[in-house]
Amino acid sequence: MSGSSPSIVDGFTATAVVAGLAALSVSTAAATSVVRRERSYHPRAHASRFDGCRNPLGRALRYGCAGLSVGVQVGPRGRIHVVDTGEPLSRLVLDPLHARVRAKGRVYGDDARFQPFTVVLEAAEGVAPSHVVDVLDDELAGYTDMLSRCVAGTVQPGPVLVALAAAPRAILDARHNRLYFGEGTLADVDRRVATSSVPLVGEHVAWRFGWDGREEMPAEERHVLTTLVRQAHAEGKRVRIFGVPETRRAVRQAFWRELHDAGTDLVGAREVGALRRFLRGRPAHR
Repeated sequence: MSGSSPSIVDGFTATAVVAGLAALSVSTAAATSVVRRERSYHPRAHASRFDGCRNPLGRALRYGCAGLSVGVQVGPRGRIHVVDTGEPLSRLVLDPLHARVRAKGRVYGDDARFQPFTVVLEAAEGVAPSHVVDVLDDELAGYTDMLSRCVAGTVQPGPVLVALAAAPRAILDARHNRLYFGEGTLADVDRRVATSSVPLVGEHVAWRFGWDGREEMPAEERHVLTTLVRQAHAEGKRVRIFGVPETRRAVRQAFWRELHDAGTDLVGAREVGALRRFLRGRPAHR
């Protein structure tokens, strides 16, 4: 009996050691993952809409993006769903953001540079943005403690800002208390559009610029880009530009360089890993 006890004790000891090492390994890996995520944050990187992605928020956070765009549609019982996934927006995007904000105070809690994490909702093809607006306040009602909002026509900033692309201006202007905003376009710059309705303007690069990313950007187009960005900033609006061709590395980097130098607040990309690497070491201008 006494001869078997040491082997049993040794067995428990060995098991405990192995379990302890495994737990240490897991916790170290988790800590490393968190540190890597926080260090990779860049306030100008924006994850463009990618309908084939099953976890759009996880993708954006993994690469330290300051926001993401997601395609949405109105599903059963008036709930907003993410295109292609069939999952509610609340489950895929809003609930995880809410958990992070409660734990950290904002989405990237250790980063001193504050700007709201920007969620741009893009109505799916065939879905009118006005149809999304009809249910958006109800969808966001449970997240008031984390959202930037409009109160009596005044913007009250929060850790997360939700903007609906192409939201009907008449509805935005008429509702002085809401939990969402609209994303306009550069055509809204210098047209007295209230920031409480449209704090963000966004455009696809092909909507306004003919440059293909080869050779130098034409001086006239560079002047237009820089002027519009400056005017938007003077009005208190941020600028998001997306749709950069991503098939050739040299071309996309040429576009990203021009957008960065012009002071674009959010540079959109589907290849967010490449964008993050490009932006690393390039400070935000604002």
